[in-house]
Amino acid sequence: MPRLMKEFLPMSRPLAALGLSVLTVLGAVVLYPPECARACSCAMPPGSQIERAERALSNSDAVFSGEVVRIDRPSGPIRSSGDPETDTFRVLESWKGPKSGTLEVKTPVADMSCGYPFEEGRAYLVYASEKRQGLEVYLCGETKPLPKAKEDLAALGEGEKPGNGDALTDTSGVVPAHTVIGMAALALTVSLLVTARLVRSG
Repeated sequence: MPRLMKEFLPMSRPLAALGLSVLTVLGAVVLYPPECARACSCAMPPGSQIERAERALSNSDAVFSGEVVRIDRPSGPIRSSGDPETDTFRVLESWKGPKSGTLEVKTPVADMSCGYPFEEGRAYLVYASEKRQGLEVYLCGETKPLPKAKEDLAALGEGEKPGNGDALTDTSGVVPAHTVIGMAALALTVSLLVTARLVRSG
């Protein structure tokens, strides 16, 4: 009996190690599903930057430069790294897609799902595609900070700037100077008319 136990113990150690490895792998799969465990990996597309910009213009549904003025991230617990955030842009120049003073794009909230790391207050050259949730942007595209987009801008040429009617509404609470001047002129005109009528009636 002791001899049998001595023969069994050396065999049980490899089996125990194998069992522990299997449990570790299973635990990792449960705790970190495949969609969260994979990091985003982008392959370098072929061609020069100018060729890539021209190809991206052709393949995108919207191409514009703009400043991020608002970022809305999912409220509550994130169910998936692919949950989208909404980034609102003040459009500076447009080459393709909707002609508007503001545009919203969506991107996964986590970079492991190839979400683009937009930052509020920074300007970008954006290549977006129309998908189920609207205009979407991913890290592996040609979207980039505007200061790093000189070659793209050279390839794109001159774009279209949004008209005054599409300008972003000012929500700061400060009344523009031209509005103040217009209101003062209107008040002065009304005052002169009332005074003139009173003089005539007197």
